[in-house]
Amino acid sequence: MRGRYHVMGTTLAAVVVFAMASGPPVSAAPSVAPTHGHTEKCGKPKKNQDGSISNVLCSKGKANSQVRKYLAGQSSFVMQLGADATVADLYVAVCGDLEGVTYPIVLNAYTYVYAANQYKAPLPTVKALGRALVSDSNPLGCASAGGGGG
Repeated sequence: MRGRYHVMGTTLAAVVVFAMASGPPVSAAPSVAPTHGHTEKCGKPKKNQDGSISNVLCSKGKANSQVRKYLAGQSSFVMQLGADATVADLYVAVCGDLEGVTYPIVLNAYTYVYAANQYKAPLPTVKALGRALVSDSNPLGCASAGGGGG
């Protein structure tokens, strides 16, 4: 009997080691925000009364790398968008963030990722997203869109 239990124990140990070596389970959201390549350092976050910040972009139009941490804490879903984001990814991220923050903060985050990832069509411009957020027709499909945000 001892031999049979020894083989089962060895097999179980091998399965545990394999599972540990395989890494963590895959999730829908990345555990680390994507690297946004087109950034530069040009000043710490300057907070406005509504919680948004006024220095998201540097003078040359690049995203201000020093505001990234602040924005990631405020609008985490939008800040996780990478260079290959789709319109559907953007809408899901915006709707997710609107459950806890205001439109200006979401727009700050989108301004940052739009510049940092050098987005182009079919992704909307920051102004177009801003218009969609306040539209009565609710083009994003968010439950809270059109009402001023969280």
